[in-house]
Amino acid sequence: MSAHELFNNLADEYDQWFEDNPLILESEIEAVRQVTPPFTRALEVGVGTGRFASALGIPLGVEPSEAMAAYARKRGIQVIPGVGEALPFDDASFDAVFMITVDCYLPLLAPVFAECRRVLEDGGHLILGHVDIDAPLGEVYLEAQDEDPFYKEAYFRGTRTVLGELEYAGFQVTRIRQTVYSFDNLLHEVREGHGDGVFAALCARKK
Repeated sequence: MSAHELFNNLADEYDQWFEDNPLILESEIEAVRQVTPPFTRALEVGVGTGRFASALGIPLGVEPSEAMAAYARKRGIQVIPGVGEALPFDDASFDAVFMITVDCYLPLLAPVFAECRRVLEDGGHLILGHVDIDAPLGEVYLEAQDEDPFYKEAYFRGTRTVLGELEYAGFQVTRIRQTVYSFDNLLHEVREGHGDGVFAALCARKK
């Protein structure tokens, strides 16, 4: 099953998780916010149900799952059908591109990072939020991978791997934050660096 088929089937369950865990969501949003420079033209690749885009002021998203996109549109996001490997935009269209918990559903990061770089203007920023499988809670994700429908199709990576992929793709990482140190629904501290929190936020500048 492809990732967009998975999320077409489970969009309601996906969005409900954030409804049930609003403080974890706010912790992740704050981590992304802390690494995000000012922007005027932003895109979220894999906008999902639009929770991050609506909170961060991102007006436009690309999403292959129509069920997920329907949620995002209700939150005021303009959603264009598409995938990260072939973004339907001209070169240098944006000064910021966001990808939040998308990389774990990509078998290869290089083609998507290349597309993000293409649609970014010189000096623009790619902002990532991802599950850091090298954090202590990462083991829980791996143990649940065979049973949890959201994780069966996942390609979990550590932040060090993602950093290497960004460098190879022509980006320079400028900021890293981490949060979520347990699955308790509470406001988790946002700290610099990576390796402790299972949610890592990265800002990378197009070289």
